[in-house]
Amino acid sequence: MCGTALLLLYTVFAIALTRAEKRMSLYSGVDIEVADSVGTGFVTAADIDRSLGGLRAICAREPRGKINTLALERRLQAMPSVESASVTELNNGRLNISVRPLIPVLRVLDGDSSYYVNAAGKTISSDLGNFVDVPVIVGHFKSGKEVARMVPMFSYIHRHPDCDALVSSVSVSPRGDIIIVPAVAGHVINMGDTSRVEDKFNRLRRFYSEVMPVKGWQYFDTLSVKYNGRIVATRADKRPAKPAIPVITDSLADNAPEEAFQGGSPDIENLITVEAEEQRRKKNG
Repeated sequence: MCGTALLLLYTVFAIALTRAEKRMSLYSGVDIEVADSVGTGFVTAADIDRSLGGLRAICAREPRGKINTLALERRLQAMPSVESASVTELNNGRLNISVRPLIPVLRVLDGDSSYYVNAAGKTISSDLGNFVDVPVIVGHFKSGKEVARMVPMFSYIHRHPDCDALVSSVSVSPRGDIIIVPAVAGHVINMGDTSRVEDKFNRLRRFYSEVMPVKGWQYFDTLSVKYNGRIVATRADKRPAKPAIPVITDSLADNAPEEAFQGGSPDIENLITVEAEEQRRKKNG
């Protein structure tokens, strides 16, 4: 019994001594890996070493016990150019740093400035690194997280080739409505927000296949799918039209005659011509 206790005590002491020796020893080297699969060029191994205060030189003279790997990892993850990072001690005595550069999902054009945004809302200037082919949004935003709210919509667009081919660029109106500029010239699409994205694009598909071939591709200048169950289309011809049923509508143009396609099924035999909101206000004023 006494021998067992002594053996246990020796084991504990040996482990403690080994750990102490390890903390006082130096790393045999530092490996910095940058997994830039997209080829953005946002960050390099030299950038990482420099951002950590010359880590290779530090590890060559400072014992392991003074190197806080968790703090290093947090510093890397906070860098605008980094998507994710890990800092690990290897069994061979080397310190391994693995970094993934920021993965942009959108690009924002805001006046004279331009920047990329990742799915979490982290931003980086587009002046850094190489050009990345991602959807472009035009507008002013308070933060990258505000831009990131549109990621679900773009994820749906990328999963559907017909939608991806349709979208040329995206902007945000002063009201906060998301406006799609399609590759088909002559009109824009008011999405409203990012809710019910699949339903909105299904309505657009039917509109393009059933209404546009009859009305013509230059007949409308705005298609709005922001309202549930219908499409409100503003005619490109702004000449006043005789109103039928007065309704409140919301479009990008004032004093613009509109046509509403009700019930989520744009039946070209049942188009309802309505007067513009401005004319309705004048009539009821």
